[in-house]
Amino acid sequence: MKKRLIVLSALLTVVLLSGCSEKTDKKEENQPVQSEAEEVAEEPPAPGEENWGTAPEYSVPMITTTPIRSLSVTVGSTEEEVILTWYSPSEEAGQVLWKTADDENFEKADVYSASVAASEVTSGYYINRATVTGLLPETEYQYQVGSGEQVSPVYSYTTPTFTDSFRFTAVGDAQIGKPVEEVDKQKNNWHRLLNKVRYHFPDTSFLVSLGDQVNDFDDGEQYNAFLNQGVLYSLSLAPVKGNHDVGGPQYSEHFTLPNQSSLGTCDDDGDGDYWFTRGCALFMVLDTMDTAKWGEHEEFIASAVEANPDAVWRIVFSHFSPYNGYESYLENAQNIRTYFLQFASEYDIDLVMCGHDHAYVRTYFIQEDGSFQKYESPAVDPEGTMYLTLSSSSGSLYRRPVDQEEAAVSKKRDTPEVTDVQITPNSLRVSTYNAETWEPTDEFEIQKQ
Repeated sequence: MKKRLIVLSALLTVVLLSGCSEKTDKKEENQPVQSEAEEVAEEPPAPGEENWGTAPEYSVPMITTTPIRSLSVTVGSTEEEVILTWYSPSEEAGQVLWKTADDENFEKADVYSASVAASEVTSGYYINRATVTGLLPETEYQYQVGSGEQVSPVYSYTTPTFTDSFRFTAVGDAQIGKPVEEVDKQKNNWHRLLNKVRYHFPDTSFLVSLGDQVNDFDDGEQYNAFLNQGVLYSLSLAPVKGNHDVGGPQYSEHFTLPNQSSLGTCDDDGDGDYWFTRGCALFMVLDTMDTAKWGEHEEFIASAVEANPDAVWRIVFSHFSPYNGYESYLENAQNIRTYFLQFASEYDIDLVMCGHDHAYVRTYFIQEDGSFQKYESPAVDPEGTMYLTLSSSSGSLYRRPVDQEEAAVSKKRDTPEVTDVQITPNSLRVSTYNAETWEPTDEFEIQKQ
């Protein structure tokens, strides 16, 4: 690196001494100067040697610079869809203008009209929801939402490959606002973690947040800290409802979700279980907040599996974990476990990913009767289901898990974590990283013959 910089410096000296034209000088003055640090950032440090500044800052105008508020970009039913939700002070139904990057002035933009309804919790604002369809793979798009003169900045959205081999990213509880006096610190950690996701996984299909997006369900500042992130304007989010999201319609107002059922609802009719597909995988997202409705999730899973009979991989997301590690949550885990054992076995669920614990737990492969089998990685055609509970993604809280015989890995974390899941028709590989240093903290692969 030093040798390269010395050579570049010498060449630059020769050019300057030879006397460039005035036009050339001005052009050079307008060129961004790349520092040595920026050159190094192009080649990631070795695993475990990164820092928070390794990932370049992804900076775009915030939605709060306009009259629009609380923009969320959530997963569509398939790769070809994305759903946008936003608050507007206008009761007039808004629109999404969606175009390819080469259409500079939105002259050829597709227009998607939103449904609109008055917010129950934010006085003077209206919730707009619109689904963008017909997306093409590996295409850079730009979009804008709003109506009349009340419109958002222009944001970018690039689709990944639409194949049976893809990746997605998972994080545990951001729970911004726990404790409330550290909201700014957690927002900053969340921001830095999202920059790392964009840096390391620019091809990720979506980001799943496994519940407790905020600590206080009705706190607008906490939701702003979670949602007002440049990376989230350009990446599909699959949110899971957590116990700290319960209490009113805020969660349902902020997120519009695909194939949403009336099963598992908690606060209202807008937060039930939902499913979506990517490549050869079916993803089923459970709202496990209402204990009276735990039995409804098997009915939902049955219907989702029936609608997607060709899915090679079946993955469930839930906030509550039936195999968590935090001692105070063990009773709740045992109560919900019977339901998970039943449907996981009946419908051949490969992986269940959960949050809630603020500790990291990966189980062995659990059978219908609660027994388990141990496999080395890669596990070839394993019998049973693997359960993975993720730690915090913002540093809001870390807990120490207790030992359990079903757990292959059970550890307290001290920094935010990110989990990468890579899927092909024959394999599913889970890799978890310390978000700051990017040191691998756990890896496991499942293979299907």
